[in-house]
Amino acid sequence: MDKIHIRIGSAVDNQLVIENSGIDSYHLELFSDSEGNVFITDLNTKNGTFVNGRLLEGFTMLTVGDKVVLGQHHLFRWEPYIQKKSSTTNLKKNTYENKIPYYSPENNKNMNKQLVIIYSLIALMLLSMAFFIN
Repeated sequence: MDKIHIRIGSAVDNQLVIENSGIDSYHLELFSDSEGNVFITDLNTKNGTFVNGRLLEGFTMLTVGDKVVLGQHHLFRWEPYIQKKSSTTNLKKNTYENKIPYYSPENNKNMNKQLVIIYSLIALMLLSMAFFIN
């Protein structure tokens, strides 16, 4: 299984943006390991993330049927974001790939290339500043 890692919140630089008053800028991360186990992490939100009615502190492994609520009212249907069947959680193959507005493996590769360029330019600027100061 391909690993996934999706950051979710109301800020536009998340892979999944949810514009809702109860959603923090960087609310949670949803990720899977190479064995297909699916995990959810609350990113120290003020509005909270609830799994099956219990406040999530840190992270937990999800299983099919777990109910995830962001803040007090936003039901988050997490299962469609999992890409392949998992032997541990018995998830169905994702048939909703086109409904993920900001995440795709190709976008992730492009973002990584852009970050390398940006960090290289920052390093070059810092070196130039150090050279001209001395």
